Amino acid sequence: MSYSEEFFKALERTAHFDLAPPESVDETPSRIMNDKRVRNLNRVLAPVFEGIVSYEQMVGQCMPLHLKARPVLEEWLGCPVYYTLGWIDDGTPKGLHKFDDDFIADKLANGHLDETINIHAWLTLPSMEIIDLTLSTTFSILQGRKEGEGGVIVKKADEITGFSYKPMLVGETFLSKSGVLQNVTWFELG
Repeated sequence: MSYSEEFFKALERTAHFDLAPPESVDETPSRIMNDKRVRNLNRVLAPVFEGIVSYEQMVGQCMPLHLKARPVLEEWLGCPVYYTLGWIDDGTPKGLHKFDDDFIADKLANGHLDETINIHAWLTLPSMEIIDLTLSTTFSILQGRKEGEGGVIVKKADEITGFSYKPMLVGETFLSKSGVLQNVTWFELG
């Protein structure tokens, strides 16, 4: 199944759980992130990383960083940018941050009371390009490698090799309705 098909299933799932999906998503076949935009991305996103003084501070911060980056990128790119929650298929049975519909239903029914949550967040453009500000750095830090620290993944989702993104929900409503925004410890959002 292509990323686009999985993304539209995530929109349906978001609606099914009454989590305010975007009203319409118009997929575009052409790339939005051309070479010039990729080169300027660090400059444009500098305010999002304000206060972060080490790569270690980025580990586990995918939700707040992408929440902060979404409006900045929407203004800069002049198109919708979709906050996407899901998991990473790394080819193992467990995956990374893997969750399912039962997990979503449980969190919505019972709330989230822990200090951490096993979910990954990234941004999806209408072109089905991924912008992930944290995964490369998180992998590097957790594996004790310098290569990849500060790296940003910007690529058509279906062109990524070695792992794949699995969107489950679109938008940030799940975070507030489940209590994740109140209970997960992270630095100031704004």
